[in-house]
Amino acid sequence: MQQETILIFDFGSQYTQLIARKIRELKVYCEIHPYHEIKNIFHSDKEPDSNLKGIILSGSPYSVRDSNSPSPALENIRKKIPLLGICYGAQYLAQKNKGKVAPSKIREYGRANLAFIEKKNLLLKNIKEKTQVWMSHGDTIVSLPENFKIIASTPDVRVAGFEIEGETTFGIQFHPEVYHTTEGSKLLKNFVVDICGCSQSWTPGSFIDSTINELKNKLGNDKVVLGLSGGVDSSVAAVLLHKAIGKNLYCIFVDNGLLRKNEFENVLHSY
Repeated sequence: MQQETILIFDFGSQYTQLIARKIRELKVYCEIHPYHEIKNIFHSDKEPDSNLKGIILSGSPYSVRDSNSPSPALENIRKKIPLLGICYGAQYLAQKNKGKVAPSKIREYGRANLAFIEKKNLLLKNIKEKTQVWMSHGDTIVSLPENFKIIASTPDVRVAGFEIEGETTFGIQFHPEVYHTTEGSKLLKNFVVDICGCSQSWTPGSFIDSTINELKNKLGNDKVVLGLSGGVDSSVAAVLLHKAIGKNLYCIFVDNGLLRKNEFENVLHSY
C-alpha cells in the first residue's frame, strides 16, 4: 500500500458503500473488500503493511447464528491493527469469543438514543448522551466475553457498543454511517483519526494521480480492450486508463438491442 488505508470488509450489508463514503469525506483513503479476502491479505508469517491503519467489519443480512454465515479468521488482525465491528461485525466479534447472540424479541429497525456512554472511551469521545443512532438488526448481544466492556447502551439494547480490553478492538450495534445517526461521522473520525492515527491528507485528486501512475507501471506498453456500458464505473475506468496509456486503450460500446430509446447515440456522443 502506497498510502494510509482503512480496509472495510463487506459481509453483504446494504450500507457498506456508505461507510466508505463517510471515511473518504474525512479525507482518509479506504477500500472495500469481500470478507473472504481477509485470509489472503493477512498472513501469520508476516506483519501487516505499515500503511494499513485500521479495519472495519460491515453489517450483513446474515445472522451470526446461521451455520452458513460468514466466519472469517481474525487472529492475524486483532491486537495488531485497530478493528471496528459494525452491527453483524460487532455480533461476530462477541460470538466468536464465546459471547452469546440471540434473536431479538422484536426486530429493531429505526431510531434509538444512547442512554449510556462511556465518556472516557476514545471511540465515543465528544459523543453526547441521548444522541440519536440508527438500529437495523434482528439479533442482539445477550452476554459478552469476560474481557469485553460495555461502552454504550440504549434503553432497549444493553450492548450497543463494546471495547475489548487490552486491544484497540471495538464493536457497535448501531450504524454510524447513515444519516439518522446524528453523530456518526464524529464517531468514525474518532476511530480513523484518533485511534488508527490517519493524517486526513488524502483527496480524490491524489487518488487519481496514484491510480494513473499505478496503471502506467503495471501496463507499460500493453494494449487494453475495455467494454463500456455508458455507466459511471466503466466510464471512470476508461478515463483513468486513457490518461495512463492513451492510444493503447481500445474501448467498445455495444448496441445490444436492449438499450433505451436513443441511448446508443447519446452515450456514443458523450464518449
